[in-house]
Parts: sequence; C-alpha cells; structure tokens
Amino acid sequence: MEKKALHSILEIALLVAVFQLFWFTYYSFLGKPWPSDNIGYYRIATHLTQSAILVVVAFLLFPRYAKRKRLIPFLLLSVMFLLLFTQMFNLARQLLTNPVFYLLNTLKQPKKAAATPSYFAQNLISSLTYYLLGLGYAFARDWFAKERAALVLEKEKAQAELSLLRNQLNPHFLFNTINNIYYLALIQSAKTADALLKLSDLLRYVLHEKSDWVSLDREYQHLLKFIELHRLRFPKDQIELTIVPETQFSAYQIPPMILITFVENAFKHGEPGTEAEPVSIQLNIDRGKLFYRVNNKIAKGISKDQKNGIGIPNLIKRMQILYPNKHHLQLGATEEYYFAKLEIDLNP
Repeated sequence: MEKKALHSILEIALLVAVFQLFWFTYYSFLGKPWPSDNIGYYRIATHLTQSAILVVVAFLLFPRYAKRKRLIPFLLLSVMFLLLFTQMFNLARQLLTNPVFYLLNTLKQPKKAAATPSYFAQNLISSLTYYLLGLGYAFARDWFAKERAALVLEKEKAQAELSLLRNQLNPHFLFNTINNIYYLALIQSAKTADALLKLSDLLRYVLHEKSDWVSLDREYQHLLKFIELHRLRFPKDQIELTIVPETQFSAYQIPPMILITFVENAFKHGEPGTEAEPVSIQLNIDRGKLFYRVNNKIAKGISKDQKNGIGIPNLIKRMQILYPNKHHLQLGATEEYYFAKLEIDLNP
C-alpha cells in the first residue's frame, strides 16, 4: 500500500510539473516572459488552480466514485468542486492590486460608481474545461492500467499453459522410451544396460532443464541421444541426418523438447528406414531462420494423419504461444510418405 501511495504522489508531482512547464513554454513561445508583478502572481495562482482541478478529478473523484459506479456522490461532489474552483479563479483575480481585468463601465453616469464586472460565467467555464481534461486523463490512465493488467494476465496464462504442455510432453516421451527398453529386456539384449544409461542422460535433460529456453546445440545433442537410443533397439533402421551448419547452433535459443517430436513420431508410426528409403532428418539455420524437416515412409495399417496423441498437438500449441506469426508448421502425406516441416524465425 505504501508503495502504491508513493507512486501516486510521484505521478501527481510529475503531472503538475509537466502542466506548469507547458504554460511556461507557451508564454515563452508567445514572447511574453513570466513577469514578477501581479500578472505573474495571477498566472501562478491560476495555473495552480487548474492543476488542482486535474488532480482532484483524476485522483479523487474518478477512482473513488465514478470508477466504483457511485454516481450520485460523484455528481454532487463534482458540482461542489466546480463551484469551489470557480471561486478560486475569482480569488486569483483579486490578487491584483491594479486589476488588469477590471473594466470600467463607461456607459454609466459619471456620478455613479463603476460596477465591478462579474467573471462567474467565465470562471465556471474555465473550471469545467479543466474538469473535463482531468476526467479525460483519468479515463486514459484507467484504460492503460487495465491494458497492462490484461497483458500481465495473458502472459501468466501463457506461462501456465506452457508448463502444462511440457508436463504432458515429458511423460509421453518417457512412456515411449521405456517401451523400447522393455522390448530389449524381453529379448534379453546385452544393449539393455546401455539403453538405460542413455535413458538416464535423456531424463536428466528432461527433468533438470527448468528454463523456458535452451541453446539449439543443447537441444540437438538431446535429439542425437534419442536417435542413439532408438538404434539400440533397431540397429538396422537407416536414418539419414543432414545438419547445416552445426557450428551456428550455440548462437540461438529455442524451447526445449521441440526437435524430438517429429522424430519420435516418425519412429513410432513409420516403416523402419532402409538404404533406399531412410528416415530423413534435416536441420539447418539460414539467416537466423531454423528449417527442420522429417520424412518417413508410412507403416502399413497406419493412418496418414499422425496428429493423434499428445506430441504433435502439443507442439502446435507451443508454437502458437511462443512464436505467433514467426513460425510455419506443415504436416502432410503422399500415398507412401509422411513429412513434417517446421520453420521458425529466430531473429529478435
């Protein structure tokens, strides 16, 4: 609460300072310097009164009454303050020992005393003008505050959704990998221990990597370990890996667990790669843009639509949140082949 009050005091001080600076600049521009006589004092009193109107409306009447829809107190207090500030403008005129606004009624008889002109209507219009300016400032201030709050809420919602998506993805990946090792154990393969060791490396990345962004090189090394784990079960599965240029990967950041989805899908739903028709994995960086493509032959009895399950829908959603208007994801199939393409603009 103290921090909020201090912020309001600083905002009020800044508003009054900017307002006074505006009038000082205005008079300087007109070539009318700030005099030290009664006219100068009149200007000070008038502009301080104008500032007071802005502050009262923007920081008292609007937030405490109008914003809370307490319309009757708001209207009554508005009328009261308008009359009060009208009188303050009138008092400012009376500060002049030789009033420059004092007009002699020359049409009156010389024997009669000159009538003091009334400036009530003019002062009321001035009060109303700055009242409306203060109201406009209050509305703008409230709108920007709501916009900031909405952006923060949207960001927090996106972060929560991303955390949920990552929590969905990790068990999905773990389930498929354990199935592979289970198969090795069933056939009593000597590679089971090596597979468990590689799985522990993968889990270390999945479970210990808490940041939202990792280097592309780190993500690529994770992908290589996953491919090595797959080859322990299917040593004859031909995988063609085309990487250009690997030396640039450390310069770019991407979300973790992005690259593995396409490959995992190809291993799960595709035919084993052969020399003639290998599982093709292409990854390259060109002028700050990532190009990633995985091709595989569709296994018999498997639908061309491989978006069922968690992996692909999860990836689509993460891309929409993390790279709006900066990515292109394409999933397609021919009669025999399935392909997945992802392009991401990594430029800031």
